[in-house]
Amino acid sequence: MKNKGRLLFGGILAVPIAFSISILFESLWVGYFAAFITATIWLIVLDRSIVSKSQNKSSKTLIRTFIGLLVITQLYASIQYYEQAERHGDNLNNIRTTIVSSISHLEMEKTLQHTLRHYYLETDQTELTLEDSFRELFEDRMADSNTFLHETPNDSEDMHFTYEIASPDSIILSVSATFTPGTDVVFENRSGQTGMYEARTTLTKNGVVYERQN
Repeated sequence: MKNKGRLLFGGILAVPIAFSISILFESLWVGYFAAFITATIWLIVLDRSIVSKSQNKSSKTLIRTFIGLLVITQLYASIQYYEQAERHGDNLNNIRTTIVSSISHLEMEKTLQHTLRHYYLETDQTELTLEDSFRELFEDRMADSNTFLHETPNDSEDMHFTYEIASPDSIILSVSATFTPGTDVVFENRSGQTGMYEARTTLTKNGVVYERQN
């Protein structure tokens, strides 16, 4: 009887210990499946140590049927919850991508269209270039390493903007996301990361062109 008590207490203790590895891997699902596997092994041991020794065949069959159904239903529920969580994660990523795409597109396009208007309406085109207009308007946002500061820096931790003067009359603004994934997981971002959202907008005298690159 004492051994049975130890077995029951050991199983009750082993499951939460197995689940605690989620802290190590920073994933609830890792802990959940570790606890599930531990509980399944414990039930098998319980069957071999206690149930199989029962002389009552009908009770033995009933208990084993109950254990089997418990394992199957829990496994099925786990798979369903996991797939549901994956779908929610994909939906959240899509929403995040849409938000980042919209904000960055608007930010870059507005900046370059402002430059184009300034060039045609407020300068002498025979002597000045698009680069001159761009620098005159946004010199304070042109930082080191070709970083282009966001109009509202505190709200743009996920977006890293850069500028490139391809020629005196061709200016490129690019954005790479820090946390938002793109469509290609092996895409090499300008920021040095891999697989993140990236787009660029090019200004020439003919207008502004936006291109999503990942």
